[in-house]
Amino acid sequence: MFMKKKSVVLLMLAWFFGATGLILGLFFEPLWFARSGSLIVLFAVMSEYSLLHGELNRLYARLEKVDADMDMPDLTPSKWHLKKVWLSHITMVLGTLIWGFGDLLL
Repeated sequence: MFMKKKSVVLLMLAWFFGATGLILGLFFEPLWFARSGSLIVLFAVMSEYSLLHGELNRLYARLEKVDADMDMPDLTPSKWHLKKVWLSHITMVLGTLIWGFGDLLL
């Protein structure tokens, strides 16, 4: 059960550290915002890996059940999975920009 939600938890952690870094950057030192970008990217990459690993496991499990005389089942990922993939990509790009230019943005 946790494996299915692992990518969502990791994305939530990425956005949590981004918000925390923004608050610390606004009230204390702008470098905290830039440094939080590294954690954003770290958790987004971990989420991306989790999504890829989970999808490959599901694909292999479904392919093992296919016999030679059966039609090929629909192996496309769900729309929810694709949305999580795009959110991971966007989080990685934003985290990289924050990591590189976060102190200058504040």
